[in-house]
Amino acid sequence: MIIENFWIYIALAITSLINILIPISGSAIITPFLAILTDPHTAIALASFFFFLGSIVRAFIFRREIKWKYVRSLLPLSFIGAIIGALALVKINTQILLIIILIFTAYFFYKKFQTLRKNEEKPTNKLTIHSIGLLSGFLQGTGLTGSDLRNSYLFSERLNLPQVHGTTALIGATNFFIATIMRLLTYQITIPNLIPLLYVFPFIIVGTWTGKKLLYKINKKYADVLIIIIMILILFFLALKIVNII
Repeated sequence: MIIENFWIYIALAITSLINILIPISGSAIITPFLAILTDPHTAIALASFFFFLGSIVRAFIFRREIKWKYVRSLLPLSFIGAIIGALALVKINTQILLIIILIFTAYFFYKKFQTLRKNEEKPTNKLTIHSIGLLSGFLQGTGLTGSDLRNSYLFSERLNLPQVHGTTALIGATNFFIATIMRLLTYQITIPNLIPLLYVFPFIIVGTWTGKKLLYKINKKYADVLIIIIMILILFFLALKIVNII
């Protein structure tokens, strides 16, 4: 299995590298690759474990960049949200959730743009912070994208790319761990299902480490430009999802 699927592992490593430079949701890319390793239904459940592996690697590699202020404010409700999301038995209206994410992201894009123009920073109110923590955790618990929402908030708070990677990865690792445990307990997946992803783990490490090396070579004066581009891409792909183009 390892030899015949070697190209898939290489592709996942490259995806991990690219996601360091452009940290937008990788679920649209990752899940199809996982479907090659197993059946499509199981692939969706396995995505949580894959993102857990990727998050712990990223959190370790960017550990010195973690901003604990934001971990403390986001993690508790994000953790609760992940549990609720993983246990949710009702059908979730994805369109409504995507519209909510789009509204939040557009607000944070405006906030980031204003800080660049006026060189001033207005603190985000606690209700918004708690909402971001709860909603992003819920989304990741259900298998939907939650990192886009959290990253947009962190970018608006003037965190740079390495700081966003370290901070959001630590929170995401917790959410994906809970989601994986819940899926094991509800028999959506089994321990043997997870074994093929352990073969991917070294490739995730190599891809993430290489991405970090390339990231630190980006000229600082272009960092904010890259962040703005990333936020525009997030808005664009969210809008496409809402109108069912992708």
